[in-house]
Amino acid sequence: MKSWVKILIGLILGIFAGIILGPHAQIFHIFGKIFLNLLTMLVTLIIFSSLVVGVCHIHDPKRLGRIGLRTIGFYFVTTVIAILMGVMLSEVIKPGEGLSLVSVEVDIASNNQLHLSDFFLSLIPSNPFTAFSTGNILQVIIFSLFLSIAIIFTKEKAKPLLSLLEAVSDTMHTLTHFVMMLAPYGVFALIASTFGSIGLKVIMPLIKFLLCNYIACLFQLMIIFSVSLKYLAKVRIVPFFKGMKDAIVLAVTTSSSSATLPVSLECAQKHLGVSKDISGFVLSLGSTINMNGGAIGQAVGAIFIAQAYGIALGWVKIAVLILVSLFSAIGAAGIPGTGLIMLSLVLSALGLPLEGIALVAGVDRLREMVSSVVNVLGDAVAAVFVAAKEGEINYTIYHAATWMDSDI
Repeated sequence: MKSWVKILIGLILGIFAGIILGPHAQIFHIFGKIFLNLLTMLVTLIIFSSLVVGVCHIHDPKRLGRIGLRTIGFYFVTTVIAILMGVMLSEVIKPGEGLSLVSVEVDIASNNQLHLSDFFLSLIPSNPFTAFSTGNILQVIIFSLFLSIAIIFTKEKAKPLLSLLEAVSDTMHTLTHFVMMLAPYGVFALIASTFGSIGLKVIMPLIKFLLCNYIACLFQLMIIFSVSLKYLAKVRIVPFFKGMKDAIVLAVTTSSSSATLPVSLECAQKHLGVSKDISGFVLSLGSTINMNGGAIGQAVGAIFIAQAYGIALGWVKIAVLILVSLFSAIGAAGIPGTGLIMLSLVLSALGLPLEGIALVAGVDRLREMVSSVVNVLGDAVAAVFVAAKEGEINYTIYHAATWMDSDI
């Protein structure tokens, strides 16, 4: 039986177990957490080694600049579109209108209420080893880019270091295969504990909030990404989704684009035919700064809370919402639960009550399940687009992707 089929079975069984056992399903939480920790254990070294190796192999400064601009430009445009769609749907569906909220104190430490100035100041690591030990992915990326440039200019003397990092990259991908053997069991545990804690009764009052998120995410997947594949990358659409099926299932179950990164790299290289250099650069960068699904969640969440409290948002505040949602999506870590902390930044910027976070906290995991898929596939679409423009995609492999072919 293929791995993705086993994972899907684990997901379905986890849903039933969570609903039947209710709060008792929390006994599975520790096993799900262990699996999630195993995945996130891989992320920092994979991002570091993949970025350095990818940039060094694209040693031509002009080509590197071209690839970087295409990647960041694609991320910026698709994220803005995602935010606008979330805003429009929230204004049409009005998920929070007429909802009575009980004032609840939310325990979010002041040092977690990030400001834009803090975000920019925190980009440059004062100590790269601290960035690695604390899992600060943005700082790891900045350090990786600086180190890559230094290796390129050092030339021959830096070859041993580059060879070492190439070995690290290959070894981490091998380790990913070992960890993925536990995926069906980890997925079962994560889903069972999630559904057991939130329950179906808690979901119903917030169905319109989730509906706004899901419709916006579906629009991003089916329209924006599909159009990008067909008219920008000039490839067929269906093989893309077939080739990314393992990453899709894992993104749904872990609700973490960072944890899904190792599998996304495998899918992009082995099923979509994207070169190792392009996929390593684009996907590693995108796992931190390209959060289309997260941006949708910030926009919908802020408007939902504003409507629930009867606070009108004018065009000026809508513009601020778009800008802050964009930066919060860039600065958000691709792990479960980050959305609530980043939502506090958005609410603070708009002058909305922070206690409104308590309303969406109960269903935020359900939102993240879908938004993580958008985050992951957005990175992969960018990789296919850049690879197609650079002539670094194997079209034979890309169009050969089928639902039944997977070695992950």
